[in-house]
Amino acid sequence: MDERELLASIGRVKTQLPNLAIPPMNGIGAQEICVTTAMGVCDFISAMDTARVPEWNCWYHIMNCGFPLKASGETDFPCITGSRVGKGRVYVQMGKIDGIDFAKWCEGIAKGRSYVSDGYAHALDFRVNGEPTGGTVNIDKPAKVQVTAKVAFASEIPLGTSDGGPAPTGRRRLVELIVNGKAVAAEEVPADDKIHELKFDVQIDRSSWVALRHFPQMHTNPVNVLVGGKPIRASKQSAKWCIGVIHQLWRVRGPDLPANERAEARETFDKALAMYRKILEEAEAD
Repeated sequence: MDERELLASIGRVKTQLPNLAIPPMNGIGAQEICVTTAMGVCDFISAMDTARVPEWNCWYHIMNCGFPLKASGETDFPCITGSRVGKGRVYVQMGKIDGIDFAKWCEGIAKGRSYVSDGYAHALDFRVNGEPTGGTVNIDKPAKVQVTAKVAFASEIPLGTSDGGPAPTGRRRLVELIVNGKAVAAEEVPADDKIHELKFDVQIDRSSWVALRHFPQMHTNPVNVLVGGKPIRASKQSAKWCIGVIHQLWRVRGPDLPANERAEARETFDKALAMYRKILEEAEAD
């Protein structure tokens, strides 16, 4: 395969979610995230501020490897976007409170009791077997779980959505149930400024993460469903993708590291690679 053929193959899948195309790793954003997440020093990925497919694709692959990476909203103003502050938002479920406690709000971010949005789409409540966003459901063997949600969409989007493509049009929004990065069920709801209740029953055969999304406006953090106490090892392909990303990142960034930092960086990269190779061995075939 020559360079032209490689670029053409990437072009064919770059709009698919998820996809296995290795990005060039020569830009900005979550470049080191596969390494830093494995090393336990990255708590969340900043989302809703750049192109949605590469954002969510990276997040999906890391979660498929079993890492508890959360999503939080971001507006990198005016660096990435100069249109408005608040294009990328995060909403934290804090229950009934008398006032905002920033420390508890941050705790909600860390635990994933939240959803990301452009401000015009909302998942006011999302639960799996009654367990809210950020929680864990334990089942002894493969079984069906019940997913419930309360969602709402603005009837108008006067300031536009973030960089996930054109803002949705019309009066309907497709809400998808996501298991390990793939849509397994969906339902259309009106975009009418009202709250709508959803219910899905979904079969879970192996330890998985479950979330709700509307592309490109909104995504919940997941509820993990663990089967027989086993960790999430949802995809060999996702583990291979993370390995490929780390190799590509080293090709691009490694040569430019200061000489006195290169050996330690190489050791850290190798530790992360070893972790993903172990996950690859443990992961389910896909």
